[in-house]
Amino acid sequence: MKTSGDIQNYLQRFIERLDRRREGLEKKSALFSRIRLGIALGGAVATYLVYQSSGSPLAWATALFFAGAFGVAAYFHSRIILGIRKHRIYAGIKAAHIARIDRDWNGIPETRFEEAEATHPFARDLNLTGPHSLHHLLDTSFTLEGSARLRDWLLDPIVDPASSLERQALVRELKPMMRFRDRLTLLSELVTSAPEGRWEGDAVLAWLNRHIDGSRIRVVLFILFGLAAVTAVLLAMNIFGDLGPLWLISFLLYVSVYLLNSRLYAELFDEAEHLYDQLNRFRPVLIFLENERFKAGTRLADVCAPLQEAGKPPSAFLRTIMWLSVAASTQKSEVLRLVLNIVMPWDLLFTVLLHGYKTRLRDRLPRWLDAIRTLEAANSLATFAALHPEYGFPEIEPSRNNDEPLFRATGLGHPLLSDKENVRNDFQIDSIGRIALITGSNMSGKSTFLRTLGANYALALAGGPVNAETFATRPFRLFTCLNVIDSVTDGISYFYAEVKRLKCLLEELQRNHDHPLLFLVDEIFRGTNNRERLIGSRALLLSLVAEDGVGVVSTHDLELVKLEKESSGIQNYHFRETVENGRMQFDYTLRPGPCPTTNALTIMQMEGLPVELPSDR
Repeated sequence: MKTSGDIQNYLQRFIERLDRRREGLEKKSALFSRIRLGIALGGAVATYLVYQSSGSPLAWATALFFAGAFGVAAYFHSRIILGIRKHRIYAGIKAAHIARIDRDWNGIPETRFEEAEATHPFARDLNLTGPHSLHHLLDTSFTLEGSARLRDWLLDPIVDPASSLERQALVRELKPMMRFRDRLTLLSELVTSAPEGRWEGDAVLAWLNRHIDGSRIRVVLFILFGLAAVTAVLLAMNIFGDLGPLWLISFLLYVSVYLLNSRLYAELFDEAEHLYDQLNRFRPVLIFLENERFKAGTRLADVCAPLQEAGKPPSAFLRTIMWLSVAASTQKSEVLRLVLNIVMPWDLLFTVLLHGYKTRLRDRLPRWLDAIRTLEAANSLATFAALHPEYGFPEIEPSRNNDEPLFRATGLGHPLLSDKENVRNDFQIDSIGRIALITGSNMSGKSTFLRTLGANYALALAGGPVNAETFATRPFRLFTCLNVIDSVTDGISYFYAEVKRLKCLLEELQRNHDHPLLFLVDEIFRGTNNRERLIGSRALLLSLVAEDGVGVVSTHDLELVKLEKESSGIQNYHFRETVENGRMQFDYTLRPGPCPTTNALTIMQMEGLPVELPSDR
């Protein structure tokens, strides 16, 4: 089986090939620059000589010939320049893939970071959002809403195994489709790498949903067309017959109605141009997905179906809005605008057409955007899976057999750590009402292991791959208490903030729900003294065991390991360290039983503090 290292080597060779092709295109570009300069200079000289010898007509023909030649050269040169840009962007995409494998955050494109609410059951504790987070690592989306959908999948507190399995099926289908995924990213980068940044579909939807009084516009248009027709007839009768200039009356009425209702079409050009610019930026992606063919019956075909409806493809709407934009652009020329609107109510006509187009697009664009956002989020997870072929897809089974553990993972590692940094562990939870109590020295890996469990579980529910050889679980709700934050402004101490968080945990455990709770707690009551911490921790752990859930709790209080003898629901695990040549060594391996070592005094002594180690050490 391939490894991330194999993928990285392949990507590096691919980038080298792209760089060689780009260098060849840059040489062609330099050649075409010289050719264009030569055509321009040669054309100027030739036109002048022909004019001197043969006169103006032949000189104009010569100038037109060289202008055509220059246009042809400019066209092919623009294609070469576009090719250079595509190669540069494509190489950047592959380099970002390598950065994701290495967890080189400087090489991973930035994404918009939004802090989750403080009351969220697990978001703030697992590095799921924000800089250097799981969302940052995964996100390859090109719209803000696609990025937000991936974030929502990672943070969804509502357990829905069917949705998780549907998303996983889509990710599995996309995983081997590297060319499709990279092509989609390339096309999007061609527009989103512009100064405007990521495309915002919601902004276009908000504009489309802005109310316009279409009935009044149609009434005014009907009146103006009627007056324009009457004016034309009366003018013809005045010119070719004996009728007097009655057409001036109808024409003045036409002008009056037109001016009195000018606010109805005052923003025609701005609206048409805005819609065209926004959709034209998105055009390459829409056309690509419209023309791509997917295997019938697949999850991918179902997701992209709104983009491939017979007779209603996005390209048809894009062509229409292009012509509307061209027609509306007459507002840029006051002279042309005046002439056209004297003949007919041109501005108002295209305002009506634009309004009708907006109405039809309003019904379809949300479905297009929803399909693309789902595809973007799934693409991010599929790219992550392809870059880490050793990662597995989780088994989420709503009802596991009684003789099977509720949760079992082998080779479990943290998804935010590179393969070189990861130490993998096996872990399982057998039944409801079980708590794994983890003890261990400072820096031995307790907190990282809790985050490893939580981050992988969030990935599993999102439909993505997990950093594990095997990962089988029944659906759980997830709740964490790992990174409690106090508040100076609200007058909340660390201890009180922790108590409030643990109270939320108890309430969540006691809530009637179809799925039990998986809770992760790091260092209970660390904000108070040893005596009261021990008393409170004992009481809390014994209370948690009795509820509808399972949990993993880390602690420094070695007295708590005695609870394993008092309650069959508590099982001890530990991480340990060794001291060699005056340096501590950690293997970050989870072992059964209580921790036999501590290292606080050793750390103090190693850093030069005036402490002595007990003789029994």
